[in-house]
Amino acid sequence: MTEESARLAALERHVRGFWDGHIVENATWEHGPIKERIPSFSTYRVLPKQAGEAWVYVTVGCSLPLATGGVEFFVMSPFADKAHSESLAMVGHYHSFTTHRLDVGSVVHIGRPWMQDSRMEHLLVSLPYTYGPDLEWAPLKTGRVRFLWLLPIHQSEAEFIKRNTLDEFETLMDVSEVNVLDLNRDSIV
Repeated sequence: MTEESARLAALERHVRGFWDGHIVENATWEHGPIKERIPSFSTYRVLPKQAGEAWVYVTVGCSLPLATGGVEFFVMSPFADKAHSESLAMVGHYHSFTTHRLDVGSVVHIGRPWMQDSRMEHLLVSLPYTYGPDLEWAPLKTGRVRFLWLLPIHQSEAEFIKRNTLDEFETLMDVSEVNVLDLNRDSIV
C-alpha cells in the first residue's frame, strides 16, 4: 500500500467512523478539472438518520497534494442535491492551487446559488462547530488533516466579513439563531 492510498484509507475511515450508524455513500463529481488536479479526489454523502437532520457532503482527497496536514471540506444541506458534489469539486480544485489555499475565514464566490431556489452564492470556510474537534482533526495516520465547514452565506454577509471580522460575523450568527439548513434564509446584515 502506497503512502497516498494509506492516507486515503485513513481519511475514509475517519469519515465513516465519525458518522458511524449513518449510510455513507460515494457522491463524487466526475466532471470538470478536479481529477486532473487531484486524481484521488472523492466526495461522500452522509445520509441523515432522522427527518430534519442534515445531509452532509464531505471531501476525501483535497489534502493529498500536501505531504502532511491539509484540509478537507464539508457542506450541510436540508436535502440531497448533486450541486453539493459539484461545489465541493469546485472548491477542491480552487484550493489545490497554492495561491488559493483556503482556511478558516476565507470566502469563496461559487458563481451560482449553493442550491436551487437559494439566494446565497458564497461559502464561508468555518470551523465545524456543529460537529466539533472529533470531526475537525483527523487521526495522525491521515497526515493530520483538518475538516472545515463550508457555510453558505449571502453577498452582504461576505462583504461584512471583509469589512469587519469573522468573529463579529459569528457573533451575529449566534445572536440571530440562524438555521444553517434554511436554503433561503434572510441575510443577518
